[in-house]
Amino acid sequence: MLTLQDCLALSELTPEELMIIAKHEHLPDIVAVEKGYAFLQKEWGNPALRQMVMDELTDAMQHGQREAALKLIEILRDCCEKHPGGFDRRAGQRPHA
Repeated sequence: MLTLQDCLALSELTPEELMIIAKHEHLPDIVAVEKGYAFLQKEWGNPALRQMVMDELTDAMQHGQREAALKLIEILRDCCEKHPGGFDRRAGQRPHA
């Protein structure tokens, strides 16, 4: 039987990214791992993950949660390094190559 840790190790997600996906999407951790892995396989997955982190950062800042915001800034920086590029599907058109 696979554990949550096994699934996380296979997903290319960090534990922090998993927590953000679970919170942002209102999902149990194991479902969030599956969803995160699935969308990271798409060209829009990296921007989607970065946007989830930014959404959580914005929420923390709006609610005066300074420590949470500082941690989310770290997570965002790491996420941008680990998951660069991609196509933001909300933009409506693909960038030209």
